[in-house]
Amino acid sequence: MDRRTLLAVSLTLLAAAFAAGCWNPFNPDTTPGDEVQYYDPADSAWKVLKNLEYAYVSRDLAHYTDCFRSDFEFHLLEVDWDDYDGDGYIDQYWGQDLEEEFHQMMFQSVTAIELTLSGTQESPWSGDSTGQALALPRTFDLKVYTDGAHTTGYRASGSALFICRPDSLGEWYVWQWWDQSDT
Repeated sequence: MDRRTLLAVSLTLLAAAFAAGCWNPFNPDTTPGDEVQYYDPADSAWKVLKNLEYAYVSRDLAHYTDCFRSDFEFHLLEVDWDDYDGDGYIDQYWGQDLEEEFHQMMFQSVTAIELTLSGTQESPWSGDSTGQALALPRTFDLKVYTDGAHTTGYRASGSALFICRPDSLGEWYVWQWWDQSDT
């Protein structure tokens, strides 16, 4: 792992910790390690978001990356803009490669994760020239446990906009993910 990647992941976790403060739950919402049933195929936009949620909870990188394609973009809040890929330019978003790298490190370095995406709204998204993309605004509650007892960790909550569309085989994926959290 190179220094820039380590710094990017550290900054991401520190930003979540700073925003949410340290957290010590007495009664976690779910039992870590519960089996989940993924939607296969993800033949609708809401199913790919459920798969994303399941992959977080399971810390399953393969299922997590199945939620994206090579054109994926994670759009950052302006306060988080930085040179994440080391090319000398400030990044306003990153692609699938960095998303996978960051989550591989996170999934391997924590003991459990809870993620809840709330909301059911979906509407056509005007930013897609094909007319197939749907916008799915969601609120999220993320808990990341850093100890074996699953009592200490970090919590982040806020809003996100997921832009989903079908690939050439008709399976839906997250095309763009816009962080819309309050800073």
